[in-house]
Amino acid sequence: MSIEFKPVNLAADYDFCYAARKDAYYSSFHTDVGFDDFIQGYRERIQARQAQQGWFYIHVWQHQRIVGQLEFRSFSPEPDTGYVHLIYLMPDVRGTGVSRQLQTYIELELIRAGCRRAVLSVSRTNARALTFYQRHGWVFYRANPKHEETDFYQLWLHG
Repeated sequence: MSIEFKPVNLAADYDFCYAARKDAYYSSFHTDVGFDDFIQGYRERIQARQAQQGWFYIHVWQHQRIVGQLEFRSFSPEPDTGYVHLIYLMPDVRGTGVSRQLQTYIELELIRAGCRRAVLSVSRTNARALTFYQRHGWVFYRANPKHEETDFYQLWLHG
């Protein structure tokens, strides 16, 4: 399936960013409780981070519509490690093989930025995401001390 990766255009597409984050939150935690606090300042964070090197806010396009969103960075407190904040696909695109292309894109960008590893946090109750990550090389790293419902997974990047 042919897809394109383009930087998020906040002026035109913020509503999609918001909706993607809301759906991802619900998919992760099976509730909207806490989302309003989580989303506070989101637009401003995206805008500020897009101006900084190492941040990636990407929309995934297919047939001239946005079908997904990626948020990741090529740095973290751990050396040579990128951090993935969001891998999101619209419900009607999930299960079509597009998600593998999203992971490949993230891997290539992080390798290009000098990373040897990627880390992400995933909810223990998000069975679909956990299955995808485990099938595609992500392995349990450690529990997330800042959020009792999530764990960190890591992926070693191969150039």
